Amino acid sequence: MILEDYIALMNKSDFVGISNLFTEDCHFNDGGARTINVDDLVVDGREAVKKAFESVWENNKVRAEIVKVNNNSIEYNVYLGDVKLECVGCATLKDGLIHEYIVRPR
Repeated sequence: MILEDYIALMNKSDFVGISNLFTEDCHFNDGGARTINVDDLVVDGREAVKKAFESVWENNKVRAEIVKVNNNSIEYNVYLGDVKLECVGCATLKDGLIHEYIVRPR
């Protein structure tokens, strides 16, 4: 499943691999860090997703673990260093790739 691949690539710090899971004209809205007063990360397009993840890894040690996989959503924990973020991500797919991905605290 593509969302399990997403988590696996996060754990490899593979921002290029992650970006390749998305359509060229994708929409990405990550509000998973709202609980620690961080603004949503909102970008459009595969290249912007790649740059956003590259930036996150420049500033943080990132690790993720799957809690539960659903049909087009996944519950997971992301660790930014010692900070644990409990997230749920929901994907809309197009031609087998992620066209829209929304992350919120769970």
